[in-house]
Amino acid sequence: MSALLWWLIPVGAVALTVGLVALVRRPAKSMPDITSDYLQLQRAMAKPLPTARRGRRSR
Repeated sequence: MSALLWWLIPVGAVALTVGLVALVRRPAKSMPDITSDYLQLQRAMAKPLPTARRGRRSR
């Protein structure tokens, strides 16, 4: 029984280490695609602002 335990402890430690390394080295979540947002903002900045029309004040 003790011989079995001496084999299970290192095997369990190796399995735990491999699992933790796989968890840490997994690919990061992809960043959201902001290219279309950037292009839309760039197009909006290129357009001239509309002129503000002010009405006459009535007194």
